[in-house]
Amino acid sequence: MLYESKLTLMQRLQQAAGNGYFHYTTGHIECEKFDTMARKFALQYESEISRQSKARRKRTGAATSTLFAMPVRGNPQKDQPEQVWFVLMATDGVGRVHVRERLQDLRQRETRLTTPDGRHQLVHDGVSWSWQMTTSHLQKYRERIHQIASLPPQRRRIIELDNIPRDLAIERLQDQLYAEPGFRLVRRQVGLLVKYLRAEWKRLRPAAEPQPRQISYLPYIRFRPNHLK
Repeated sequence: MLYESKLTLMQRLQQAAGNGYFHYTTGHIECEKFDTMARKFALQYESEISRQSKARRKRTGAATSTLFAMPVRGNPQKDQPEQVWFVLMATDGVGRVHVRERLQDLRQRETRLTTPDGRHQLVHDGVSWSWQMTTSHLQKYRERIHQIASLPPQRRRIIELDNIPRDLAIERLQDQLYAEPGFRLVRRQVGLLVKYLRAEWKRLRPAAEPQPRQISYLPYIRFRPNHLK
């Protein structure tokens, strides 16, 4: 299934993991070749049969599979066209998909499923499956927060928001933070980053200087209907 929205795809992958689809293979393919690949998976692994049929097969010990995908932008400067990022997921059990595909286990730390931009990964924290920021993405935020908070006065740009002086760089960063996908573990990470941001601001900036906005919370990701491309 080809999704228009990254958030919708992330939610479907999370739901699939919650339903026992622990094994996966992933990659990129040219847009014009995607339909051919999808038909091949449907023929060989029955990835497009109904949920009811898949549930019956799981009860008999057979493996079932589902294909998820979304378009991703290429890099025009490198003559890279738009491609499709796909994830073929499978359950435990006996089936061709386990024989013919080199499947990884998303329950293992070293083979967690990560989005193609490298920013988020699907994990189980002992409570349920959710997405969280990768260590590298999290570290980039921390480095940027410290960098902005420690800027010398001549490099700071002050603007007015709702008639209140604000630091432009930190407000832009906060906008990025609160635009993160609001999955449970991402929300927790954003909360910790905002706590770090305020601590660094208090440590490195005079109290008389403009303070960061107090944004209440990052909204949850509600159920998203399928919007197929």
